[in-house]
Amino acid sequence: MRRNASAPGAPGDNPYQTIASGFPGHIGCDIRYFQEVDSTQRIAAALAQEGAAEGTVVIAESQSAGRGRLGRSWHSPAGVNLYATAILRPRIAVSDVPQLGLAAGVALAEALETVAPGLVGLKWPNDVWLAGRKGGGILAEALTDANSGLIAVLIGIGVNLNLPASEIPFELRDKATSVLATTGVRVDRVGFAEHLFRRLELRYRAAETGGFRAVRELYQRYFALNGRRVSVLEGDATTQGIVRGVDADGALILETTLGRLRILSGDVTLEGVYD
Repeated sequence: MRRNASAPGAPGDNPYQTIASGFPGHIGCDIRYFQEVDSTQRIAAALAQEGAAEGTVVIAESQSAGRGRLGRSWHSPAGVNLYATAILRPRIAVSDVPQLGLAAGVALAEALETVAPGLVGLKWPNDVWLAGRKGGGILAEALTDANSGLIAVLIGIGVNLNLPASEIPFELRDKATSVLATTGVRVDRVGFAEHLFRRLELRYRAAETGGFRAVRELYQRYFALNGRRVSVLEGDATTQGIVRGVDADGALILETTLGRLRILSGDVTLEGVYD
């Protein structure tokens, strides 16, 4: 029998147990389900340190301290969305971990396309848009040992599925959305998770062996920043320019007054978009 974990007060059954594949090493082989956690990333990190198998996924109904990039909080109400973290153990350099985050973005975009066709876009490096507003995000984190060796990669995914427009925080209503708010249609969260994990398995394996270039063409199909004027914050420096694509290593290509630059990391903003 596959293990079913839940926090105090959680339902006795794991609704996602029906989609746990049971195939060791495949994403979703073991699904650990919780009613509420502080962060699925923290739970997954602890499980990874304890030796949890590659492909183990932590899912929570709600998070009290959900995290996005740069330490930002992620609004995580109960019972309406999908909050998950997958434990991966790739044979890659720590410096290549961000490329897995981009590959995960492709998988999330593909899964969302099945429930919100024609409305999905990718904002480099980690956001997924629905009709131009933020509907989901990816957090790729490296877990390393004392010698900076890679123990695991944690791919955190938060996606707004059945969050009513009225429950989006007031300060985010012109920047964030959900599938329900955008399309008027409720999503089967378990079915969506199953499809997402299948796509993530495919895109992860491709990127593990071939890097971002293996999924670049797919990424470009959803890339929403081409030709857009943006500002990129890297540390204390801000660079402005027009986006000219993403290269084979996953770097953002920015056309500036000083010429074309490769941006390897940073926080991208443009007027009227969730930042």
